[in-house]
Amino acid sequence: MPEDVVLYERQGHIATVTLNRPERMNALSPEVFARLPEVWDQFAADGEARVAILTGAGDRAFCAGADLVVMNESGGPSGFGRGRGGMGRGLGPTGWKPVIAAINGYAIAGGWWLAQLCDIRIASDRAQLGISEVKWNLPAGWVTDLTRIIGMGHALEIVLTGERISAERAYEIGFVNKVVPHEGLMDAARGIAEVIAENGPMSVRAHKEILYRGYLLSREEGNAVANHILSRLMTSEDAKEGPRSFVEKRKPVWKNR
Repeated sequence: MPEDVVLYERQGHIATVTLNRPERMNALSPEVFARLPEVWDQFAADGEARVAILTGAGDRAFCAGADLVVMNESGGPSGFGRGRGGMGRGLGPTGWKPVIAAINGYAIAGGWWLAQLCDIRIASDRAQLGISEVKWNLPAGWVTDLTRIIGMGHALEIVLTGERISAERAYEIGFVNKVVPHEGLMDAARGIAEVIAENGPMSVRAHKEILYRGYLLSREEGNAVANHILSRLMTSEDAKEGPRSFVEKRKPVWKNR
């Protein structure tokens, strides 16, 4: 398995996952599909990693979607995925650690999907985003979740036209959290990651889980789920460390237990 198609590195508590096919606009190949689950497993198992940033190598693309040249050589989308884990395998971060997308250029089709699967999305002012599957008569089953993020009208326009939108438009419709100058993209993503990494890691993961699990539940059901998840947090050592560090006027020392 070529490990260089997706890179994993960590500095302090922040991991960076980089799609590394810049010569192909970081397009998704069978090798990338196979490598991504390994990388997310590595992030999940890395006890020092609290937040991840997902980005693309080079200056042009976050991810341009599936590599259509390879797909054509494989006999179409079914052949492209057959025996290689499938089109969707491993594309989403696992566990409840937060993941930030640093969208440094084109995020098209599967590239949009990758960004969509992240929790927070920061875009370069040069980025262009789109869901182009209809232009090539290809499937994008993952758009079922898109209406929850940007609403039905925007989702229909973007999916049915297949046209690209600017980073600013993506911000206006609520898909990206922030648009920043291209040169400052990674600094902006790391800035958010550093703030999250300073917080209690158990609390961060618990509240991410609550937000996702409770999204489609009634208020009563959501509260029940939240109470169950937070009961583990309330009895943790870190729940005592937080107030203690405040009283002692020092930074908390999290033990993640």
